[in-house]
Amino acid sequence: MDIATLRNVLEHRVEISPVTGRPRFKSMHNDVLFYIERLGGSAKAATLLGTFPADVEQWIDEHHVPQPFADRIRKLTGAYVSLIQAPPTVVIGEACVWPPVRSGDIQKKLGLPPLAEDGAIRVYS
Repeated sequence: MDIATLRNVLEHRVEISPVTGRPRFKSMHNDVLFYIERLGGSAKAATLLGTFPADVEQWIDEHHVPQPFADRIRKLTGAYVSLIQAPPTVVIGEACVWPPVRSGDIQKKLGLPPLAEDGAIRVYS
């Protein structure tokens, strides 16, 4: 999804990540970013969680923390797992969902198809 389209739909709620260069929700709309910052930032969170900083940055961009990392973040910060796994999903036009929904359970609940090979969700009517 290109940033111009996202900004047209979401206005001030999206930004380009200074680390990855991908679009993401801004901090006031991004619960994953909020709790990662509470852990001391991406590098420190990665160390605490036993993963790579690039993985943490991807979680922030996609607004989804996979299990069991979400449970560990909950234990360390008190975060609600649902807030760090289910982004406010936006359907743009009739064919695109942003950010991609990574959780199979949430995909089923929303009636979305699985992720494409390129990591996108495409909805065809």
